[in-house]
Amino acid sequence: MKHILIVEDSTTQTEYLRRIIEGDGYRVTTAADGDTALGLIPDDPPDLVLSDIVMPGMDGYELCRRIKEMSTIPVFLVTQLFDPEDVIRGVACGADNFIIKPFDPAFILARVRDVFLKGEEEEGDELTITIADRTYTITAGRKTILDILLSTYAIAVRKNADLEEARDELYGLNEQLQEKNEDLKAEIAQRERAEGALAEAHRKLTLLTSITRHGLLTQLSSIQESLEYAERVLDREPGAAHDHLRTATGGIDRAIQTTRFTQEYQKIGESQPEWIRFPEILPHDTGGVGVDTKVPDDLYLYLDPVAEKAVWAIITDAARRKAERVAISYSGERDTGVITIEDDGIGIPLAGKDALFSYELGIGKAFSLFMAREALAITGIDLTETGEPRQGGRFEIRCPAGSIRHRPK
Repeated sequence: MKHILIVEDSTTQTEYLRRIIEGDGYRVTTAADGDTALGLIPDDPPDLVLSDIVMPGMDGYELCRRIKEMSTIPVFLVTQLFDPEDVIRGVACGADNFIIKPFDPAFILARVRDVFLKGEEEEGDELTITIADRTYTITAGRKTILDILLSTYAIAVRKNADLEEARDELYGLNEQLQEKNEDLKAEIAQRERAEGALAEAHRKLTLLTSITRHGLLTQLSSIQESLEYAERVLDREPGAAHDHLRTATGGIDRAIQTTRFTQEYQKIGESQPEWIRFPEILPHDTGGVGVDTKVPDDLYLYLDPVAEKAVWAIITDAARRKAERVAISYSGERDTGVITIEDDGIGIPLAGKDALFSYELGIGKAFSLFMAREALAITGIDLTETGEPRQGGRFEIRCPAGSIRHRPK
């Protein structure tokens, strides 16, 4: 049974090496430093010494040199092999090979078996090498030098393979991180949309309260006054009473229209927005207005369901202004886009552009431009009129990031 001496100041490293070597059938003794190892060798000479380089007191290089002065026992130096100078310095002090940290059991046992199969070798001629401004004299034979070169090359190949594996793993982790990052961005965008929708819902509630409180109360007050006046003059002025009754009836109609308007308006924001393909929101009934569409078939908008009537409201307004044709086009950059709807009807004066989108004009209509703008705003889409006063209407539906995208048919 071959005898191997392990010289290592770390108890953990010593026991790990011992288990590897004893598991392959060798007898093992240990020493915690160089001086102790030199004291053990005369009484129980080992067949091989495995010595750490960095130790308190005598380092591994000096221990190797002292062993070689007194015997021909093979010495393997245990190192992390960070620098080529480690190899040259080890060869210069007589080392027969190297064991690299972290330990690879198969590599260690292969080197140990090789040294026991190798016969004795005569020393070679002196060779002087200068590296890092230091000169080393090497007397090792060619076979020893070749063994060390092949061994270090094998180590380099293995390290490179480990590096490639680590790099592939890093690439995989990076791809996973990018996917997680995209998911996080989507979640943030979704949360921002939800917060925007909540703000829009609050604004809508405020407006509904205002319409109900001021609009309906004003109309009901007017109806009450007309009815009271008609009651007072009914006997002596039947004609005047009849006129006030007719006024009251008209007020009741307006109150009903206002109530219906608030009912329709309340539907905005009640349902979850959906991705809707743009051609699906083009109206079938255009009121006799011809429509030319140049919008990609795979264009999708993120819309409140009520906003599906937005294009219909714009075309209806064009028909009201005596338009005969409407042209719909699209322009986009990355994840944003603008849908433009132009008509050849009567132009809209500058003073009347803002009134187009007032809720007062929307009362009594099936679906107004006010409703269209409010429904589109739920998902951050803006509706404006940008036409020249004498050149027909020009509406722009501006879609920010997160509200527009392309999908295959």
